[in-house]
Amino acid sequence: MKTFRLSFALLSLSICGLTAADEPAIDVARGRQLMERFKAGETLSAEDQAYFERVKQAIRERSMNKQTGGGPNVSAASTSSVNPDDWKMLVPITDMTTLYKGEDGGLYGGGKNEPPEAHQAAHLRGTAMIVPRDANGEPSAEGKIGFITIGFSNSSIETEDFKRTADNDPQKNPQVVIVNGCIGGRSAVMWAWDGADVLPKAEQERLDQEMDLLGMPKGKRKSTNREKDTWPTLAQRIADAGLSAKQVQIAWLKQVEANPKPLGEFPAHARALQADITAMLNIAHQRYPNLRIVYLSSRTFGGWSGRASGSPEPYAYESGFSTRWLVQNQIKGDAQLNFDPAKEEVKAPLLLWGPYLWAQGTSTRKLDGLTWTQNDVRPDQLHPNESGCRKTTTLLLNFFKTNPGTSRWFIKAGEKVEPLPLPKGPP
Repeated sequence: MKTFRLSFALLSLSICGLTAADEPAIDVARGRQLMERFKAGETLSAEDQAYFERVKQAIRERSMNKQTGGGPNVSAASTSSVNPDDWKMLVPITDMTTLYKGEDGGLYGGGKNEPPEAHQAAHLRGTAMIVPRDANGEPSAEGKIGFITIGFSNSSIETEDFKRTADNDPQKNPQVVIVNGCIGGRSAVMWAWDGADVLPKAEQERLDQEMDLLGMPKGKRKSTNREKDTWPTLAQRIADAGLSAKQVQIAWLKQVEANPKPLGEFPAHARALQADITAMLNIAHQRYPNLRIVYLSSRTFGGWSGRASGSPEPYAYESGFSTRWLVQNQIKGDAQLNFDPAKEEVKAPLLLWGPYLWAQGTSTRKLDGLTWTQNDVRPDQLHPNESGCRKTTTLLLNFFKTNPGTSRWFIKAGEKVEPLPLPKGPP
């Protein structure tokens, strides 16, 4: 992930005359308009978001060409240090049979891709309490089930496709309202730091130091011209969807640290991500009192963007262990992640893995045949294109429609669901 750092004035000057390979010239007026809407915090449609990404990519390529002396069609991929050695030995966590840097395989550890029996039972108890609620959070036959997503740019792009597809699915429960709460350029530490006023002093200090280490902005941010804009932006999007905070009951969270190298080699950077997401979950629990369950996913394959990207391999792959440690810690009884009021003070929602999204490039993973090729990413080699979004959307839909817990609230009662085939694209 990269934060887009060009001001509106620079954008206005830079897009004049730019073209991407085999595409018509960029419309300057449309580019300016999209930047204004983006800065105002507006959620762009999938078509507008794709066009805006094209504008930004053209600017990046032009900047890169100036630095390298490349011609007008030099792409980001051709100038970045893509190196298969960075990922050729990586195995999807779901497929692992040998240790990786001391870690065993399986989403839940011990080679298991399903939650332990007690945690699965807790999930089923939790999903039984997810019912339509009115604005005051009381059960109501006319109420709604708020389903938010939290993350960064890739998660936002994927959510837009998932939401559009799910909302058009005749099997989906119409009382489920999906809200894209993901924000481009907002990594895990930024979300945690923005809401740290409700966290212990020591945690506030840790986050403050990490923000400085990673060079994250503490003042006004260019896309919104606001300070600490993550949680307020999410709150506004929830309100715009006709929901109250007390109607939010479910979340899908997919996060990263931008440019994690300063955090250190594995496991240091993955532990930092784990700590930041823990903080995010503590904040979310306080803001959304009926948020019962958060489903977690880690990064998709990051190898095509090369070592110079914001989330290269093996960092993208290793973020999967951050997610696993979160769930494992909750299962072990970590007080900061307690979800059970019968034990201690509730600090977080129940956590489970959602779909696991990482596959080793063109290599087919054993779990379901997933691949993640260069035909699944945009010209920047980092963000998912239509093909990549279709894969993530399919994995999300299959999870929420067929899981014995999620199917209770996500689909209409009595619907019989068969898993969707995973899209197969060209290699």
